[in-house]
Amino acid sequence: MAGIENISNNGLGNQSIGDPMEVFKSFTAEDIEKIKVLAGLFGIGSTNSAQGQIVQQHIKEQVTVEQAFNEYNKLIEFNLSKKSVDTAKTAERRFLTFIPGNRSLNTIERKDAENLMMKISKSAPLGCYNYLKIFRTMFNVFVDWNYISSNPFLKVKLPKRQKEDPVSFTNEQLNVVYEGLIAKGKDVIADMVLFAVETGMRLDEENNLRWSDIDFRNKVITIGNKLFKTKSKKIRRIPMNDKMEEILKRNSARQLNKGKILREFVFVQSNGKQYKKDTVSRSLKKVIKENGLPDELHWHCLRATAATRWASKKVPIFTVSKLLGHSTVNVTTRFYANVDLDELRDAVNSM
Repeated sequence: MAGIENISNNGLGNQSIGDPMEVFKSFTAEDIEKIKVLAGLFGIGSTNSAQGQIVQQHIKEQVTVEQAFNEYNKLIEFNLSKKSVDTAKTAERRFLTFIPGNRSLNTIERKDAENLMMKISKSAPLGCYNYLKIFRTMFNVFVDWNYISSNPFLKVKLPKRQKEDPVSFTNEQLNVVYEGLIAKGKDVIADMVLFAVETGMRLDEENNLRWSDIDFRNKVITIGNKLFKTKSKKIRRIPMNDKMEEILKRNSARQLNKGKILREFVFVQSNGKQYKKDTVSRSLKKVIKENGLPDELHWHCLRATAATRWASKKVPIFTVSKLLGHSTVNVTTRFYANVDLDELRDAVNSM
């Protein structure tokens, strides 16, 4: 065959190895990368040739769901944040609960995808929407890698969700939470609660805030650096108000009193080590539960509280979007629902 003849002419040997297609078929799944390399060397990697089509088909048949997931995880671990990687792996575990990992990836059809999402929606009625997004993205990558010909999740649809107003804390609830944390000796976490409401920062952003990100002279807080990537992968800056400065200086004094030096991070445990995010969020949730506050309240609601406050004070939506670090203004609009309601009320009363 032409491909083998070319190899011989290139001085790679004149041995007869039989039908090269049979050689390709003899490779195991672990030899997939070898197949790709050999296909390129033989000049038959293109699907324009019959040999190339056989090689490509063999690659597809050999890749299992589990192998594809492992390769995808290597990609996202390099490109995405730890939180995004963890979420993707959770979605993969959901997937493998219903579809075995040793199944050939290219046998997954749209019907399989629809059945999978129906099952997931029963156990995770809210999370299923996010899982579907993850599966669509993941299988698009598999298409790009020539593992599959088409994305079985592309046309899968879930029932439309009713959009609900973001949940936020009232001033009274914030006072209860703050005092509850102080009473438990969790002064730093109590300060993190107040700081989140003042800045609108995500928990991950607060937890990774370093003293090197704080500019007291110009009163600016920088979110994101070489060591920490924000969700949007963009560095943003927040002007420091008096309350923010007070919280920062209180934590500075706390660290200096205990260890005579400032630690790397702004908000740290008594031993100077960085908090685990789960520890912080669970501490808040425990106080919420103990004080009989609504169960729907959680840490991210502090960020929503900041956004709702800015919106109620008629801060322009583009400004709020920048403060929150949203990818688009569309994400920010939901915090203006109550503001719009007030305007509608004024309009109705003017009749």
